[in-house]
Amino acid sequence: MVNALLAVAAAATLLTFCPVPQDPAGSPDPGAAPGAPARAQPEGIAHHSFRWVQTSDGAWAMIASIDPAPGWHVYWENPGDSGDAPRFELELPQGWRAGKTVYPRPDVSILDGSVFYGYSRKATYVVPVLRTDALSDDPWNRGNGAERGTWKVRARVMACKERCTVANLAGEGDWPPIADDGAVLTLNGGSIGGRSLPMTAAAGGIFARLEAGKVTIEGPARGAATVRFVPANVPGMQLSLADGSPAIDGIVTGERFRIDFQASSLGEGPGEPAVAGLILLGNDPAGPCVWLTIPHPLAGPQGSLGANGVGASDDAPPTK
Repeated sequence: MVNALLAVAAAATLLTFCPVPQDPAGSPDPGAAPGAPARAQPEGIAHHSFRWVQTSDGAWAMIASIDPAPGWHVYWENPGDSGDAPRFELELPQGWRAGKTVYPRPDVSILDGSVFYGYSRKATYVVPVLRTDALSDDPWNRGNGAERGTWKVRARVMACKERCTVANLAGEGDWPPIADDGAVLTLNGGSIGGRSLPMTAAAGGIFARLEAGKVTIEGPARGAATVRFVPANVPGMQLSLADGSPAIDGIVTGERFRIDFQASSLGEGPGEPAVAGLILLGNDPAGPCVWLTIPHPLAGPQGSLGANGVGASDDAPPTK
């Protein structure tokens, strides 16, 4: 059973904070001005960068690329039995805000006897950036002086091997940012860095229900022969995982799958879902994955039961 909160607290006793000294032989600082001295990479990280792309819905997204050093790894939003997810804090011009970090499909395994959700090779995290007010003109017009400014990012990234270190990374640049040439990112079910990005339950055709602590999830298998459910980091949520298993395995029958499991306790706190996690279709990191949240049974409209009477997703149940 994964208890991310206790695991993170335990891991915190092992942290070593790594300064980033100036080192002409190090890797370039992605936020530094041209010709500025390079910086050595923090322990556990071979390379990092911050860049920008435009998304298919016309917004911006900051891409944080983190390459762990050989033998090291970094984490998904739920790290598993130890570790911590990266944190990104953006400073943006007035009228813009950063959305929730989008984590690509993680590796799921037992690592050194503990459940691990994360990345042993390059991790590419996505932070969408959206407008908070309406514009009467083109928001992407770099000639619009009212839109000029700077962006800054501060990142806190834990990397682990035999021990864990925390790197404090930073970057900055002019606003509006210059997006990668020809790069348009699809957030809902797209891909980046060789890994898929989660699609919504609606896009994935998923139906889920929660009754008396039992969770049932059904949907199209999309050609996959296997399916697994990886729990998200939801305070209070505890799911019944088989001993020695990092995820809950489902059954694929023909073109559809089904996952059944018991929730020993539901998410708690304002705005928290009852159950949330990632559905992994197949074993390929580039294969489809679906983000699923199930609200509390009394979280539906007007305080009634959820959309399907049991706090389930908004999709109608599949028909046979």
